[in-house]
Amino acid sequence: MINKDPDVYFIEWHDAHSNGGWFSKNELENFINKDKCICQEIGWILNEDKDVIVLACRRLKWAEDGDAKWGMLQKIPKAWLRKKKLLLKA
Repeated sequence: MINKDPDVYFIEWHDAHSNGGWFSKNELENFINKDKCICQEIGWILNEDKDVIVLACRRLKWAEDGDAKWGMLQKIPKAWLRKKKLLLKA
């Protein structure tokens, strides 16, 4: 179910990332133990279920059909979430 008038949230998650280069032992240990890809986003949660959050970072309210348009969509697995904070109640 798509939220018709969604709230605005701050979301932080630990994202997957990769590196296609060659690693020394020390560089490999840093990649395994220290390198983290922490993402932060502010947007509208359009849909949420037990597995994922669908977040839009842009909303166009000025549309000919009167319906809002949504952009910069992200589907984030809930298992990756670190923080979720309500910023603005609709």
